[in-house]
Amino acid sequence: MYTPIVLLSSLIALASSAALEQRSLQYCGTQPYYTNKYTCYPKNNNLLCPISSSGTIFQPCGQACFDPSNYTCIDGKLVPVGKCDGQVYDKNSYVCINNFLCPISFPNVCGKACYKASEYKCVNGKLVQI
Repeated sequence: MYTPIVLLSSLIALASSAALEQRSLQYCGTQPYYTNKYTCYPKNNNLLCPISSSGTIFQPCGQACFDPSNYTCIDGKLVPVGKCDGQVYDKNSYVCINNFLCPISFPNVCGKACYKASEYKCVNGKLVQI
C-alpha cells in the first residue's frame, strides 16, 4: 500500500528537479547552456566560457576563454600573469625575486634596486658598476 505513494513521491521529486534544471537552461545565440556551468558573452560572438567547479568565471579574450587568476587579456591577446607579494604582474615583462618585482631586462635585486648583472654587482646591499 505504501509502495505506490513512495513511487509517486519519487516521480514528483524527479520531475520537479528536471523542471528546475530546465529553468537554468538558456541560449547563447543558438547554443543551449546551463547558467550554473557557463557564462555567455554576446559581444564575443556568443562565446560560452566555463565556470569552474570552484566557482571561477572564465573570461573572454577574442574567441578564447581564460582563468583571470592566471592570465589577462591585452588587445585581444592572452598574457600570463603571476602574483608577487600579492601584486599581479605580467610574466612576459617582469620577474619576481624574493617578493620584489623587477623588469625582465634587470632580473636581479640589490637592496630595493633591480639591476643587470652584466653592468652591476651587489656589494653589501649597494650597487657597484662593473
